[in-house]
Amino acid sequence: MSDVKEYYDEVPYFSAAFSDCSPVRIHAIARFLGLNPPAPEEARVLEFGCSYGGNILPFAAHNERADVVGIDISSTQVSVGNKIAKDMGIGNFSLMELDILKLDESEAKRLGKFDYIIAHGVYSWVDDSVKEALLRSVKLLLSANGVAYISYNIYPGWKSLDVLRDFMLFASDSQTSGAKKLEISKRELDFLQDYLKFNAQSATDKVYRDSTQLLATQLNFLQNIIKKGNDYYVLHDFLEICNDPIYFYKFAKKLEQNGLYYLLDCSLDDIFRSVLGIYRFDAHIARNYPSRIQKEQMNDFLLNRSFRKSLVIHKERLNGSDDLDIELGMKELSRLNFALNLSDPANEVQKALADAYPDSLNLDDLLQCTGQDAQTTFMQLMEVFATQNVKISANALKSVRYQDGKSRLRPRVAGYLSYFASTDEPVILLADGLNLKVGLTGLEARIALKFNGENSFEDIVKLADILIKNCDFDPFEGKERNLKDYVKNIQTKLENAYFFEKLANVFA
Repeated sequence: MSDVKEYYDEVPYFSAAFSDCSPVRIHAIARFLGLNPPAPEEARVLEFGCSYGGNILPFAAHNERADVVGIDISSTQVSVGNKIAKDMGIGNFSLMELDILKLDESEAKRLGKFDYIIAHGVYSWVDDSVKEALLRSVKLLLSANGVAYISYNIYPGWKSLDVLRDFMLFASDSQTSGAKKLEISKRELDFLQDYLKFNAQSATDKVYRDSTQLLATQLNFLQNIIKKGNDYYVLHDFLEICNDPIYFYKFAKKLEQNGLYYLLDCSLDDIFRSVLGIYRFDAHIARNYPSRIQKEQMNDFLLNRSFRKSLVIHKERLNGSDDLDIELGMKELSRLNFALNLSDPANEVQKALADAYPDSLNLDDLLQCTGQDAQTTFMQLMEVFATQNVKISANALKSVRYQDGKSRLRPRVAGYLSYFASTDEPVILLADGLNLKVGLTGLEARIALKFNGENSFEDIVKLADILIKNCDFDPFEGKERNLKDYVKNIQTKLENAYFFEKLANVFA
């Protein structure tokens, strides 16, 4: 693994936060399915391939009683991540440099059991020996009622992306530096895109022209990522030393061999996209592919999926059965709380959620708010559940509004924000306790710290004016200069991220 270590030390991976692998979401889904994993706020959480820790640091900042640990092979990322957390004053967070191939039973005993294990962006990007070590480590370290999250690239969707990866590797083959490989690859991708556009317009052979269309579509997807400045993603996904997608059914078999069980995907496709909705196709699948794993694999083929985010538990929890016997209905849905921000709600449930946002509502709340019958409310809420931007939690989500003398930034959150206020080039993503991005610039983070419970809104507007005048750039360039609206927008972002606490709680 020494070459992998050098690669990540040379070009570190920007440490983003991903809401799908938030312990809060994982816990909520598990509760929905009738499982009883430990409460996140007091859980032990482990992430493999943690980079700087940006994916678990927001959770640690919001859950002081939780114990949060990250493991990575890059000494550079581990040391920087630990320093960031120390400077923030977040003491329930630690990163360690560890080669997973050396994680044996004695090391596992030293680390102890973890209630939530996250391996985002690891499995597909390591060789077979490390893949096996990862699954073995999950088995060793996962607590009896714990849940693990493993993401990975899958076929068939990655087949066409493989062509782009192979092209980039070929074009940059003479280079040893990751940065140089990236530079040449971006240049040659531009060349390839130019040719494919020309081909689409001028090729007379329709079969040949059409055969390149999928490649052109995938290239457009990649170019859009490049335009966003996500070089780290391009380098570590397309130019990575190892990128080895797998068919889902083979991954499920690997889990079984290691005493683990595939629960479902954190995207909830298993529930909301488990059928195609057309009888003759669904009937064919049901007749010829009886097991759940087979059905899921068939759907991957038909939908051309390229990525999975799988939740995993101990196989022993099946008590000798082939699958969990789970019923999903009103009782199960009532275990969850939902928060959804909508500007144009389409039904009564959506309207109630929009009115309550950022506070969450559960099924009982919605039955009271809407005045609808239970079945209609249930169906409308299930539709909300299937959306990508809904916040879900087993616990109610309640936002505290800012008022001087009555509320303030939570001290640990203020410590967390201080990092983003002090750098213009953060290596981690600013996120809330649900791992959802909080879109604040460095300047806005500095203004956010003024919401300390002592300053009034008018005070903060004046302080923001001073900070802006001393700033290297004008946030109002090309726009009307409205300081009050600018500060109010920052306040709203903080409230929507549940960053405030009531001052009364300090003395309770």
